Amino acid sequence: MMGANTVTFTRAIRLRHMNRTPPIRLIMLVAALTLWLANMVQAETKPVEEAISSVPSTSNEPPPTNGPFLPTYSHANGLSTSPLVEPFDPNAPPRATIPIGPNLFVGGYTSLEGETNRHYDLSSTFGKADSTLTPIFAPAFAYEPNQYLQLYVNPVLEIPIAVEEIEDRSQTTELNMNLAFLTVKNVVPGTRLQVGRQRFIDSRRWLFNENMDAIRLGYQYEQFSLELSVSQLNLVQRNLLRREAEEDEEGFVNYYAYADYKFGKKNHIGLFALYQDQQRLGTAQPITVGLQTSGRLFDNLKYWLQTAAVRGSDGGQRIRGEAIDVGLTQVFDRAWEPSLTIGYAYGTGDSNPNDNVDARFRQTGFQGNSDKLNGVARFKYYGEVLDPRLTNLMVFTGGVGIKPISKTSFDLVYHYYLQDHVSTRIRGSDLDTDPTGLSKHVGSEVDLVVGYQGIPHLQTKFVLGYFFPGKAFNETWHDGAFLASFLLRYNFY
Repeated sequence: MMGANTVTFTRAIRLRHMNRTPPIRLIMLVAALTLWLANMVQAETKPVEEAISSVPSTSNEPPPTNGPFLPTYSHANGLSTSPLVEPFDPNAPPRATIPIGPNLFVGGYTSLEGETNRHYDLSSTFGKADSTLTPIFAPAFAYEPNQYLQLYVNPVLEIPIAVEEIEDRSQTTELNMNLAFLTVKNVVPGTRLQVGRQRFIDSRRWLFNENMDAIRLGYQYEQFSLELSVSQLNLVQRNLLRREAEEDEEGFVNYYAYADYKFGKKNHIGLFALYQDQQRLGTAQPITVGLQTSGRLFDNLKYWLQTAAVRGSDGGQRIRGEAIDVGLTQVFDRAWEPSLTIGYAYGTGDSNPNDNVDARFRQTGFQGNSDKLNGVARFKYYGEVLDPRLTNLMVFTGGVGIKPISKTSFDLVYHYYLQDHVSTRIRGSDLDTDPTGLSKHVGSEVDLVVGYQGIPHLQTKFVLGYFFPGKAFNETWHDGAFLASFLLRYNFY
């Protein structure tokens, strides 16, 4: 659902990978150490002053940094129960703030997601259409015996219902263990250790928007923060209703480091490095390094910038790719708060597939590519219909937005797509057809995104998108692809 994007600890660890997967042994060792440390801390009778508060801002603005760890949402130890509102993110974990026992809290949300897409094969001849409704129920439980420990569990029940016949898409009810982790915080001032299935995101979901099994260590001192982690997708089974082994698509073990510095009121700059080891197949070891920054140049002028280079090897070829994503949003001090956005994104392609160098940029495989502009709704900023990865592609973006009433926004966004080098593939595309490889002109797209959160606890989003194929699809280019979706989510806390 939603890419991510739109994630059980019940399966035993894959023993057949133990001998050749040191990170798994490391995770098990640190988990045991964490539990021992938790017992030591819980037995401590003398209170220790907490050095750094983990209470998030009460602002409706998303955090400018990666925000590597989930905040503590309960009443325990005098912590705030009003964490940051993260608009229209279906993957956002629910708060657990309702007391149901000693140091035990519950919360959650229920939502309804609907989506219909038509002519994703770019041909009206067959009239292909997919439509689904998906009710979702996601309770959350938090146990906090003291100010140093938190155990958080978030199962998610999804019941997809096919409104129109759907090809190659599962309509099976799923009960997934979305999150399940133990946090040890501030035993050493400013530090936090998390072990288990936890959420990985960055500010624009350019690197991560996924829940992964991991061990993660974070440190914060004033405006500086540091994160180190080892993670793997579906190390243990996610679906509680299905016993067969789940294999993630690419089987990477991820070694991630991120350092961030806040400056001014709403600005940050961060450096990251990600090494991915495809141990299962042993064919790919990409290394991604880069920089990201966002904030305000002036009071009404927002900016963002991501840039990265990927190196390493894949199937005997050397990897040498680069990418940049940059943009500005100007907000005007007028009625309805109009805004204007321009953006440009570029990921390199490969001009010579027959040499020993793969010059294509590749995203992590865990990205969500979603953000908000000046509105209240987060959406896919490379296009809701096409939704490509930034590989062998240039994306030119322009957008206008208004806020006619409080906590309501309308965003109209236009994208123009060109390939860097002609290719018969658009990596990550949601379309059911491929380009002919005769033209760089992929096409264009128009998206309308409406968000509303004027009712307490309720999040509402509507999306309309239409993709106009270019000459890269010259055999069927007069037929476009259409998407309509909505999200209704009610939070209990």
